[in-house]
Amino acid sequence: MVSCTSVAADFNQQFSIINDNSWLSGFEDQASQASRALFTWDWQLETGPQWLVAGNLKAFRGRNGELLTGNVQGISNIDAEHFSKIYELYLQYKFTDETRLKCGQVDANLEFAFVPVAGGFISPPLGITPTAIALPTYYDPAASCSVFYEPAQGFQWMAGLFAGQDHTNFSSQFMVAEGRYVTAQSRTSYGYWHHHGDWTTLNDLQLRAISGWYLNHQQQVSDQITLFAVWSGLNDDVDVLHQHRMLGLVWELPVAGHQLGLMHSTVTAQDRQSEQMIEGYWQWAVTPQVQLQPVLQWVHHIDPALDHSLVATLRLMTQF
Repeated sequence: MVSCTSVAADFNQQFSIINDNSWLSGFEDQASQASRALFTWDWQLETGPQWLVAGNLKAFRGRNGELLTGNVQGISNIDAEHFSKIYELYLQYKFTDETRLKCGQVDANLEFAFVPVAGGFISPPLGITPTAIALPTYYDPAASCSVFYEPAQGFQWMAGLFAGQDHTNFSSQFMVAEGRYVTAQSRTSYGYWHHHGDWTTLNDLQLRAISGWYLNHQQQVSDQITLFAVWSGLNDDVDVLHQHRMLGLVWELPVAGHQLGLMHSTVTAQDRQSEQMIEGYWQWAVTPQVQLQPVLQWVHHIDPALDHSLVATLRLMTQF
């Protein structure tokens, strides 16, 4: 007699809306304001302790906020041209509690080159550093396979291979490898990426591959305050950007559900001109499903002929 034990599938889903309304200081016409929203439906199906199938749909509507300032680093991590698509769709297998394999259409920046404590900032560089120009991330994820070794503390290792052409074609490849050292109070990440494909340098030379690197660190200095730093570089002259540096802090206020953030980000061009951005935000969890976030950003443009920009944004996040 053979006994069989069935494992019930566990299905979870969540719908979320991020709405950004931005105003450029010093102007009063319609062109100085941008309202837009990103709609996301996330779902995941666990068919046991090892297998996970997950994905999400995304749609962006509204005016692209990049048009307000035209700066290199952007002003909002949801800005894009209008799109509606199956954003991610992947299969994950856990060999152990510490080791997993993930294959499918994936946003690489959700696993590589990110600083967890900086997730409250809305500036795009707080997600992916702008010198990693080939990383498949918002709003064009790519087909991939990645492997992860992630013990709760100590050394962690991960690597991924992504389709480097049209996000589905592996005739050119994007490869990234990252090592981390994690403690109860800190996290340090070092990564190297390499894109094999056809590239043209700024002086019209042809390259078969480009590469770059990044280094992130976050340090909890008290129960309320965490500091972070980012440093990255592009090894090849295929883009105006050369290096990226960032410093910041996140302060969990004594009042539950309230958080402050402040950061300074600098990108340097090949000609040593630089663009600087300062962002400060206050995040307020009005309810478990609703968050309100006023944000103020100051931009010193890489083009010296442009005046400084001051942008105010009100972000509303809802999920259910």
